[in-house]
Amino acid sequence: MTPPRPWKTPHDAPVRLRAPLVTLFLLALSLLYDHMGVLRWGLLCAALHEAGHLIAWAILVRQCPRLEISPTGICLCMRGVALPPARERLLAAAGPLTNFLLCAAGVAFMEWQGYSYSGYWFVSANLLLGTFNLLPLPGLDGARIFSFV
Repeated sequence: MTPPRPWKTPHDAPVRLRAPLVTLFLLALSLLYDHMGVLRWGLLCAALHEAGHLIAWAILVRQCPRLEISPTGICLCMRGVALPPARERLLAAAGPLTNFLLCAAGVAFMEWQGYSYSGYWFVSANLLLGTFNLLPLPGLDGARIFSFV
């Protein structure tokens, strides 16, 4: 087994914080005043959204991806990999699809186990995040999905 090699530069690390002091300060301040837990559900759904992109990236590209965390959100960096339009559309659609599948799974679970506030927050956050990311605005998944049409 080969020992893990250190990254040549901080830009090669798999997770990168942009403006780390600002990001961590805003996150800590937001979590401090998040009495209802809405931000926590949103962060969980955003992490699951990015996990959908990471799984699609692992299947399509088979390289180690890089995530960037900034005050504006979490982003999968493509590291200069040029994908054919169909694969790029699949990669972009993987995040919202993950949110919609988790939303449907949450509704099905609540039908089976009973409704709860945390279930409502989970379903609502996934639905909102998946729908918001389908908007055809630069920086969102919808811009990549609908730019090839």
